[in-house]
Amino acid sequence: MRSVRRSIVAVLAVASLALPAAASAADTYLALKGGVWAPTASDGISSINGAFSSSKFPTSGDVELAYGATLGIIGAQISAGYMWSSQTVTAGSTTGTAKVSAIPFSVVGQLRLPIFFIQPYLEAGIGGFANFASTSEPGGTTSATKVSFMVIGGAGVDFILGPILLGAEARYNYITDQTFDWGTMKLSGVTITANVGYVF
Repeated sequence: MRSVRRSIVAVLAVASLALPAAASAADTYLALKGGVWAPTASDGISSINGAFSSSKFPTSGDVELAYGATLGIIGAQISAGYMWSSQTVTAGSTTGTAKVSAIPFSVVGQLRLPIFFIQPYLEAGIGGFANFASTSEPGGTTSATKVSFMVIGGAGVDFILGPILLGAEARYNYITDQTFDWGTMKLSGVTITANVGYVF
C-alpha cells in the first residue's frame, strides 16, 4: 500500500511540473528569427565543365518570420525568410563572383518538453529554397532562379515570459543541389538564430 501511495505522489509531482506549461499549451505565436547561415559543402560552387571548383560559401546571414502553435508536448511552425551569401572564384587569370539571394520556406513539427516557462524542443520538417542566383565576371553578368527541396532537422529552446517569447535555435538544412547554365551550387548548411516573438 505504501508503494502505491508513493507511486501516486510521484506521478502527481511530475504532473504538477507539466501543468504550468499545459495551462498555456494552446498558445500560438509570431516570431522574428535572426542569425547566421553557414553552408557546409566543401565544393559549394563548381563549373559544369570542371574548369574551376571552390571552397564552401562563407558564413552569412539568415532572417525569418515564423508562425507557430504549441499543444502540450507537440508544436508546429511555418516560416519564410531571406538568406544570402557570395563566393569569389578564380579560374586561371579570371575572377568572378557568385551570389546567393534566397527565400527559404518550411513547415516543421516539434516535440517539446514544457517545464514551467522553459520549452526545449526537437524539430523536423520539409520546405523549399528559392534561390535568385547571379554571377558576375569580366565577360558580363548572368542571373537565374532555381527552387530546391529542403529537409530540416534541428533543436532549440523557447522561454515563454508571459506574452513574450525569447528563444534560440540551431537547424541543419539539407538543400538539393542547384544546377545552372554556368555551374552548380551546393547550399546545404547550418542556421543558428536568436528568436523573439509575441504569444497570443
